[in-house]
Amino acid sequence: MGMDRTAVDRLYDCDVLDRHGRHIGHVVDLWLSNGRPTWASVRRTAGTALVPIRGAQVRDRRLVVPVDRREVEDAPHVDGGPTAEVHDHYGLSMPEQRLVRHDRAGGSGASAPASPRERQAMRPAR
Repeated sequence: MGMDRTAVDRLYDCDVLDRHGRHIGHVVDLWLSNGRPTWASVRRTAGTALVPIRGAQVRDRRLVVPVDRREVEDAPHVDGGPTAEVHDHYGLSMPEQRLVRHDRAGGSGASAPASPRERQAMRPAR
């Protein structure tokens, strides 16, 4: 079950804090899996980083994510959506569903591009 579009849109107005309350940056893009926000592109002074937001809490226009700021600083830089490399960095498995970029203006964005290696990583383990 997905989230209400308005609730997802409100995440764009949030500052992102790590699990210790330290500022990371602010949300510039969101990636959904099965209608739920799971990743955010976060603008930082050193550029944009992908941050996992599953399990994050919203408090007073702040999105508190379940990772440490240092993990975000050390994350691989990728253009586009979350890749297998980014999932590996945070110790997360690739979702079975394709990640979809959320279009704040309405409608969903395009699916995240996946290389053959990433498609292989997306397949459920047997």
